[in-house]
Amino acid sequence: MRSPGSYAATSLVVASMVGTGAFTSLGYQLFDLDSGPQILLLWLIGGIIALCGALCYAAIAKALPQSGGEHHFLGELYHPSLGFMAGVLSAISGFAAPTAITAMAFGAYLHSAIPGIHPMLAGITVIIIGTAAHMASATTSARVQTAATGLKLALIVAFLIAAIILPGKGDIRWAIEPATDLDRILQPGFAIALIYVLYAYSGWNAAVYGLEEWKQPTVTVRRALIIGTSLVTVLYIALQAAFLHAAPVSELRGVIEIGHVAATSLFGEKAAAPIAGLFALGLFASVSAMLWAGPRVLAAMGRSTPALSTFTPKSGVPRVALYFQMSLALVLVTSTGFASLVTYTLIGLTLSTMLTVAGVFILHRRSPETMPRILLLPATIFLAMTAFIVVRSITTEPVPSLIGIGTLLITAALWFPLHQKRS
Repeated sequence: MRSPGSYAATSLVVASMVGTGAFTSLGYQLFDLDSGPQILLLWLIGGIIALCGALCYAAIAKALPQSGGEHHFLGELYHPSLGFMAGVLSAISGFAAPTAITAMAFGAYLHSAIPGIHPMLAGITVIIIGTAAHMASATTSARVQTAATGLKLALIVAFLIAAIILPGKGDIRWAIEPATDLDRILQPGFAIALIYVLYAYSGWNAAVYGLEEWKQPTVTVRRALIIGTSLVTVLYIALQAAFLHAAPVSELRGVIEIGHVAATSLFGEKAAAPIAGLFALGLFASVSAMLWAGPRVLAAMGRSTPALSTFTPKSGVPRVALYFQMSLALVLVTSTGFASLVTYTLIGLTLSTMLTVAGVFILHRRSPETMPRILLLPATIFLAMTAFIVVRSITTEPVPSLIGIGTLLITAALWFPLHQKRS
């Protein structure tokens, strides 16, 4: 069977990133930020952090070339208990929860287009359809993912062109006022807004989870991570500018369906409904991407943990793992609020990703020739920025943040009785 290559891997990265956050985060950011330059700087910083992480992950994947993402990396770099912790966290917070979040946004957009469709029912349906699309083979999954991502990018580009051509109703300040803007940037609200931006950028590491399935794995992963992250950074900055140009701040603030509000302002009520439907269709690519990557982590865990061996197929698609992620996502869709789910998802994932990026320093010390010194700079930038965000998150939203940290500790400790049982 022919292995998917760089185009499919890049499509996976782009689809994993361009999901719910791109079309929902702005509404929350406008509670604390009040100018276009502040918003665009926020998204630029998020892109820089993601690109630094992508550079580090590409290098680590070359040094430790095996599927499983953080589960494999942390197990090799530190201790198997941390690898187990990262695997469980990825399966739950990294893929099942974001699948649910994206399905919720899909339902909200589809409901805006067709009011008779219940948002939750639409979210449940898209998860089931996405699961079915990935049951056949890796090649079929790659084709579905590439086609869905191509459609999503075409829709975004079309919206951006329309925003440039058509007169918008945006009233946000675009002139730079150094003193005012700097004061806002230094406030805690900017760091909180950056949390939602990091959620929007999450997924830049998607190609490492099924690394061994790609053609020329390490080369393919490096290209996918760097090209995909750079492309999404440009799209995100342009997309937020288009939203702010299209609609007034009062209509955007606190709204989840940002795309629908912007489309209504640009095209009118009659055209807004079908455009919201197209946005919903574009979100299918994100649901599909997470349903592809998540089961690969569980499959990798099954190879190292006998208690989870049922997730590891003898060959082909990890169907049991795929069904498990689908089931967990369906439970989350019907039981969890949007904002709290975002915060809970991010804190644990951010800490796990920080440990992985810190592996650049470990590998450089072990083998300087395989981990160049130049990579220490992006690793330092990534760790410094994400540490700042984690501290801000804990101080401003302690409950979901502490739940995320508690999840890390519990899952790491769980490895020891499982390992003892194995012995």
